[in-house]
Amino acid sequence: MLKMRLLYHPAFLEHTPPFPHPERPRRMLIALEALRGACFSVLDSEFPPARVEDLHRVHLPAYVEGILDKISSGISVLDADTYLSRGTAKAALYAAGAALKAAELAGSGEPAFAVVRPPGHHAGRGGRAMGARTQGFCIFNNSALAAARLLELGLKRVAVIDFDAHHGNGTMEIFYSDPRVLIIDFHEDPVTLYPGTGFPSDVGEGEGEGYKVNVVLPPGSGDDVYELAIEELANPILDSFKPEAVVFSAGFDAYAGDGLAHLRAGAYTFANFGSLHRFHGVRRAAAILEGGYEEGLSKGLPAFASSLAGQGLTAAEKLHSAEAVRKLAREYIAELKLLLRRYWSI
Repeated sequence: MLKMRLLYHPAFLEHTPPFPHPERPRRMLIALEALRGACFSVLDSEFPPARVEDLHRVHLPAYVEGILDKISSGISVLDADTYLSRGTAKAALYAAGAALKAAELAGSGEPAFAVVRPPGHHAGRGGRAMGARTQGFCIFNNSALAAARLLELGLKRVAVIDFDAHHGNGTMEIFYSDPRVLIIDFHEDPVTLYPGTGFPSDVGEGEGEGYKVNVVLPPGSGDDVYELAIEELANPILDSFKPEAVVFSAGFDAYAGDGLAHLRAGAYTFANFGSLHRFHGVRRAAAILEGGYEEGLSKGLPAFASSLAGQGLTAAEKLHSAEAVRKLAREYIAELKLLLRRYWSI
C-alpha cells in the first residue's frame, strides 16, 4: 500500500446542489474509488474544521460572514455557477481545515493531499476575483489557506503550482503583490474558457511583480505541450526561486474528455506534476483538490497521487497534440519566456 496522508471528511458529501450540477457529491465517490484502486487505503479524518477566524488569513471578514449568513438564511444560489446548501458551511469549513492540516504536515516534511470539496481556487479575498463573473463553484480558498499557513510556519518562499484547467484567479488575487508566493498557473487560454482571467501579462504588482506566472495553453493541448511548458518555463523559474515548500492546486479537469474544458492532458502529465517538487529538491509538499469531474478523477487523480507519494513515473501513453496546437503552444511559450526574462533567467 502507498503511504501518504490523505485528508478526507464525510462532511464533504453534505454540500449538495439544488439542481443538476457538475460539482456534486459523486465527485468524492469517484475520487475515493480511484485512490483505493491506486493502493491508497487510509483516509485521515482526524482534523478539526477551520474556525471562522482562520479564514481571515485569505478572505475579508465581511465575505466570510456574508457566506455563512446566506447559508443560514436558506439561500441556495450564490451566483449563476455556485450554489449553497444546508451542508455547505460544514463541508467548506472542513475543507479549509483539511487544507490547513495538509500545510502543517507538509511543513514537517510529510506529503499530504487534502481530498476536499467544495473547491476554492476561484474565491478571492471578497469572493469574485480579477473581474470574473462568478465564483466558479468555489466557497473558501483552500489552496491559498495552505500557502498562508506555510508562511505562518516561518517559510519564506512557497510555490503554488495550479494545474486545474481553469485559471486560479482567486489564489492569484490573494497573493498578487506578495513576493513570498510564486504562483505558476497552467490553464486553458482565458479567451476560450472561464473565468476569462490569467493572461501572460498578469505578472503581479508591487513587490510581487514577476512572481505570478500564467502558462496559457491552447485548446487541444496534450501531454507533449504540458511537458514543453514544464521544461521551458516551470523548471527554470522554480530552480531560480528555490521554494521551501510547494502547494499543488490540483485540478483534474484538464484530463482528456473530463468534460468542462478543451485540454487533453493524460496520466503522464499528472504524474509529472506529482513529482515536480522532488525534481527540484523540495521535501515539503501539500496538494489540495480543485476541479475534476469524471475521467480526470478516475484516471488523472490516482496518477498524480501515486507520484506525489513517491512512486516513480509508471509507463503511461503520452497524448500528443495536433501539429497546429503544438505550433500555437510553442508560440505562446516563446512569447511568455520573452515577457518573463525581465524577472527570471529563462
